[in-house]
Amino acid sequence: MKMSADVSSADPPLAHPRPPVQVWRFVIAGALVAILDISFAETYWVVIRNATTYARVLQSIASGVLGKSAFQGGSDTVILGAILHCTVAYGWTAIFLIAARHWRAFSRVLAGRYGALKTGFPFGVVVWLVMDFVVMPLSHAKPTPVGSSWFLVSLLWHPVGVGLPMAVVLRGEADR
Repeated sequence: MKMSADVSSADPPLAHPRPPVQVWRFVIAGALVAILDISFAETYWVVIRNATTYARVLQSIASGVLGKSAFQGGSDTVILGAILHCTVAYGWTAIFLIAARHWRAFSRVLAGRYGALKTGFPFGVVVWLVMDFVVMPLSHAKPTPVGSSWFLVSLLWHPVGVGLPMAVVLRGEADR
């Protein structure tokens, strides 16, 4: 008689760990934020204000690491600016995802009615304020003066173009 290798019904069920992060949501959210945010900055500075070029907007991002020499770097510093911009977008997206998955109050609000608005808008404001008051002063880039039109426009943009897209795309991660 052959013995079965089946586990008897008396054995306790195996504990299942939390499902892994849905990588595609993270990738989409970060890419969406990066594209929307750079498109907004390029539109404001190049199209509306006619103050600079598309390349110089990206070089200004690279100047956070390289200082003023970024503006003499040509296409290499344009590419560096794009990479840095995407890195920052994915960094903030990761912070949002961590909050959604590990901070119960945040995830409850995100999962609730109008949750994307209730979490995305304030998160976008926090992103802009931390970038301008903490990250930029620690870099070679110049922070935006509080009284400037760009400060106000950015403060209004980030809830809509940064925080909200993250919240909409990552909302399903709150209940994981």
